[in-house]
Amino acid sequence: MDTREALQHLQQSGYKATPQRRTLIKILSAASRPKTAQEICQELQKTFPEISLDTVYRNLRLLVELGLVSQIRAGTPHNDCFELLHEHHYHLVCLGCGEITCLPDCPVAGWMPPKKVLGQFKVTGHFFELHGYCSRCQERNYQKQKLR
Repeated sequence: MDTREALQHLQQSGYKATPQRRTLIKILSAASRPKTAQEICQELQKTFPEISLDTVYRNLRLLVELGLVSQIRAGTPHNDCFELLHEHHYHLVCLGCGEITCLPDCPVAGWMPPKKVLGQFKVTGHFFELHGYCSRCQERNYQKQKLR
């Protein structure tokens, strides 16, 4: 999804494409990696000095609910990262340095729990993240243990 499509979807969903929301979507669209709300807020404050972190979080939650933005849970809510949802994909999240790596395939594509488990529950989406330690953080931890 590009910036234009995201703004169009926002408006078709009954929400205004305010200058702040337009800029937020452009920031995510131009990002080379997922960004934290704090990073997004700092960029937005260059154009809108009065914008608060709370406002950024509120708008990010809206964009996530509308399926325009993906929220990557990186340990604590303050570390969560966000990216414009270009395509359905998943992530590896390093708990040491916070590095996020995109996975190319959906490991649960086509799989659904048995109907007896779901009952009347209608699945509308899912997310998948693997949390652990990247090779650099593993090496650092290994080196720390050797020094003791």
